[in-house]
Amino acid sequence: MSVKSIAAKLFLGLALTAFGGCAGMPGHSACAFFPGDDACSRLPISADGTGAEIATTHYFAGDPDSTYDKQFQALLAQSRLDALDRTNGTGRFGRDWRDVQNSGFHATYPALQRLAKPLDKTELAPTAGRPGEGNFGERWRMSRQTLYLEAAARPLQPKTFSFSGLEARSVEIVLRQAGQQPVEIGGACDGPLAVRASGRSSTIARGAAFHLSLPAGEASASLFPDEALTRCDLSVTSRLAPSGAPLTLLREETADPWIASLDSRYDRCPVPDPAGLDALDRVFYASRWLSQTCALPIGNPALLRKSRDGFNAKVEALLGRTLSDSTIDKADPELPLDFSNAPKLKLIYLSSLEFKADFSGRIMERLIRHHAALGTKVRILVTDVLERDKDDAMLHRLAAEFPNVELQEYRWQADHGAPFDEQISQLHKVHHVKMLATLAEQPGRSRVIIGGRNIHDGFLFHKPVDLTRYPDLEQYGKTDGFSLNYYSNWSDFDIEIADQATVETLAAHLSTIWLRDADTNLSRPFSIPVKATARPPQGVARHFISVPYEDGHALENYFVELIDTAKHRIEIVNPYLNLTPAIARAVDRALARGVKIDVVGRIDLKGDIGGSFLTALNKLFVEKYGDRISIREFKAPDVVLHAKIMMIDERLVAISSVNLNNRSFVHDSENGLVVLDPAFYARMRPIYEDYVAHSKPVATNVSIGWAYRLLFSDTWVREAF
Repeated sequence: MSVKSIAAKLFLGLALTAFGGCAGMPGHSACAFFPGDDACSRLPISADGTGAEIATTHYFAGDPDSTYDKQFQALLAQSRLDALDRTNGTGRFGRDWRDVQNSGFHATYPALQRLAKPLDKTELAPTAGRPGEGNFGERWRMSRQTLYLEAAARPLQPKTFSFSGLEARSVEIVLRQAGQQPVEIGGACDGPLAVRASGRSSTIARGAAFHLSLPAGEASASLFPDEALTRCDLSVTSRLAPSGAPLTLLREETADPWIASLDSRYDRCPVPDPAGLDALDRVFYASRWLSQTCALPIGNPALLRKSRDGFNAKVEALLGRTLSDSTIDKADPELPLDFSNAPKLKLIYLSSLEFKADFSGRIMERLIRHHAALGTKVRILVTDVLERDKDDAMLHRLAAEFPNVELQEYRWQADHGAPFDEQISQLHKVHHVKMLATLAEQPGRSRVIIGGRNIHDGFLFHKPVDLTRYPDLEQYGKTDGFSLNYYSNWSDFDIEIADQATVETLAAHLSTIWLRDADTNLSRPFSIPVKATARPPQGVARHFISVPYEDGHALENYFVELIDTAKHRIEIVNPYLNLTPAIARAVDRALARGVKIDVVGRIDLKGDIGGSFLTALNKLFVEKYGDRISIREFKAPDVVLHAKIMMIDERLVAISSVNLNNRSFVHDSENGLVVLDPAFYARMRPIYEDYVAHSKPVATNVSIGWAYRLLFSDTWVREAF
């Protein structure tokens, strides 16, 4: 066996947690990937018999001098430390790790601390090396994908589903029943396979036939392909297809090298000598634990201020043309769509907080359906807790009809032994990354759109449209309080970029979230810094993705750094003004330096989920800063502000999904584009002035009930909003 193969076998065993038994599943636990090592010795990591286990003595594989490997190793080690601390009450939970009476724990904990040591520094120092792209191929994550099956979904059509084992130490394919009729699956694979169904587990040899049933309802089963398995030839039978319809499972990284290259990409970013830069430039170019791209040319992106412009940009990226105002006014979700100018797409990424079964959602679903029928790979990522039954049904049926449409419904789960506030946060942690990326085969037809808008009619229509003629669609209403039937007309802002290289870079960046670890949501870092000798380019942007509970709240540190660099002025458009303590201190320092801060917000958030609570938090901001900051309330009739823009010293502009509340920096994944360019600021300035023109000064004598003050005095409550 080669040194490289041995290294791969030993890859980061120290930072891999083995919760649960091996159960005979190939790749299902550390035991299967590290046969005979200490991962299988069942060492408890706490003296109280919790039963949690951890691999103990293996280190990060690959080149020991690799800057990228070391950076990633630190993040993995810190993730495991956090899990151990939650289980044992150690670290930030108060108990000294030395008090845990277990020899395995004593061997593991300090070793993880050493690996995580680089995270003590907020900024990453550039190293020697050449800028450019790299590809990461080591195994570190748990891969879990869902294959939706429905008897009525194109029952006689052959289907192909690609599963990803890229960088995976185990792979699970969840077969989920999406319909109301039982289906039967049978066939054989070119490698060993483990099956878990109906509470039983079995192992299937290469080439051996197997069979399983999925009864009606929400039944599911799981397949665990061995690393040698690349293909399964199956047949799906049901009452509607008694003779069976072909279903092929393919290992994606083998069948599609192009997508494997995109998914495994990382970038080496040239960082100019900070001695020649001012503070704002230094912060922009610096590398940190926040996942960021290198500096990219910004070009001449489209600025999507109007609601219909934002919607039509997505339509045009998929259809090749926009919808007229008169067509949108009719609000017919089944309107004829002309695909004669539609681009030929290789990949569609749609990441959103929500994907609603309303007019907007149905149009997007139909556009995606067209490309799926042509074989385009489609990846959709939404938040599970915010989807209603009809939303789920629309997306599940799409994925069942076209298995090349892969759907991830994000739901965060707390670690075993997590404290009360983290257990509660399972109910409200959400995926808040907003991006549509379309990668076309024809030059000039790729697009990426990022900003604040979700797939929801509230971002398109002033009032709910009548959808009662369409029983499969959801009639969202205008409500207040905690209701998933909420409807508000949102004023938002997006940016669209058409440069092919930039679109591919942002899609590759989003792949780090798509291929995250299924158990922890930890994602792979996208870039490392290398020293640059050339002068920094002008008119550039960097895209960031934040997963705050896995990257040490790196986005909060970044915003603090940006605010601390301001010399003259900070201009903000944001509806949520519940600052974290660290950001509030940065704002206080800026005010003390004489920096002028202007905020266009929306203090009254009636119509949002939990609007009365959010309004009280915004009033606390007004109470604290009303005499020092120019705060204006966006007052377009019956429209709730939803844009997230921050501009510093007429040179830097951040357009993102990031709300200025605790949630964005503590609980929710976020993304955004930060542009360093006075010319781009000049383009944004009229948009900011338009927000100002639709606002008025806020009265500072706000009234806040004592119950809200008492409620928000608890940190974990304030962090939840």
